[in-house]
Amino acid sequence: MVVVEEELDDDFIVDPVYDADDRNWVRYRPFWGGFARLVVLVVVLVLAVGWFRGRIYGWVDAQITPEGLPGDAIELTIPQGASVNEIAGELQNAGVISNATVFRYWLRCDGDLTIAGFLGCDTVVAVEAGDYILWENMDFASVRTVFDAGPLPEVFEIVRIPEGLRWSEMAERLIEENPAFEWEDLEAAYVSLVREASYLPDEAPVRSLEGMLFPATYDINADDLADEHGFLLRLSDEFDRRFARLLQDPGLHPDIVELGLAPYDVIIVASLIEEEALVSEDRAKIARVIYNRLAEGWRLDVDATACYAAAKSCADLTSADITRDSPWNTRVVTGLPPTPISAPGEASLEAALQPADGDWMFYVRTDEGGVRGAHRFSVTYEEHLENVQVCRERGYC
Repeated sequence: MVVVEEELDDDFIVDPVYDADDRNWVRYRPFWGGFARLVVLVVVLVLAVGWFRGRIYGWVDAQITPEGLPGDAIELTIPQGASVNEIAGELQNAGVISNATVFRYWLRCDGDLTIAGFLGCDTVVAVEAGDYILWENMDFASVRTVFDAGPLPEVFEIVRIPEGLRWSEMAERLIEENPAFEWEDLEAAYVSLVREASYLPDEAPVRSLEGMLFPATYDINADDLADEHGFLLRLSDEFDRRFARLLQDPGLHPDIVELGLAPYDVIIVASLIEEEALVSEDRAKIARVIYNRLAEGWRLDVDATACYAAAKSCADLTSADITRDSPWNTRVVTGLPPTPISAPGEASLEAALQPADGDWMFYVRTDEGGVRGAHRFSVTYEEHLENVQVCRERGYC
């Protein structure tokens, strides 16, 4: 065997098999590679935290200030010694608020609720025991305002206003139910409120609140027995609140939009329905007949408008009244009367907004289906004449 001795000054001999592809070759990562990954990780974490924080605040804000209009009135009694937790639970159960927990912390933080600070909020909130009127789907600030105002004062009088009354009839009813009201003051209050009517168009030929004072049962406390303006304002505000909600849900039927009718026109139609319909099932069908006739340019031929034009009860209507020349008498003129002819209730307003589907052009009372007061609807005049005969046989025509 031959041994080769290397000189110390000789170049180091590299194994030709050991090259850059060798698995034992070690690469050293540059410093900036790891730092860049760290920066990206931090940025991702910051964005994730920001997104999560935004979602939480968005959800909390939706509880504090919910979307949509307030709903029906809710009578809530706060018992003596009730805690904030108990009150918040009752509010959620009644549908006034959607989340009792958020409401409790919102109160404790005095309306300034944050994720970091809510555990340290310690504002003491006291709600006076008593009866309160709230509404479904209220924002937290409005609930706090109601509670801060204190409970309702003791009810002294109850005034009941049924659907379908004209203003003249309503004024008489108010004076009967509350003798503290004066006719002259009621009229003055009525005239002053006309200027503030929400749905009365500026171009309306007659300035009137007819049909826009909501019929319902109202309470009057002892301090307001002689406040005619305040009471009529309550009726007007209640109508505006209810009708605004109905305009959102169920909203305007496309046929109403196509006819170019304004919300005030819908109120007029609702007043006609209120006078004509004797059973709930007929309201939307009567609405459809009215809109079909308007679309065809026909007279509406609603007898109730002749009664209104004659300023008398329909039971006292004469043949001369039916042919009376008046813009309110749809037996003579084409189109809608210039104002509503009565105070429609919520069911008639809803029927006017969403009429039933059908081609009917006529209706007449026949106690259809054995239901007292029900109408029979028809498309052709010949069918209508047959239905009128049934009406006569039963003593309604």
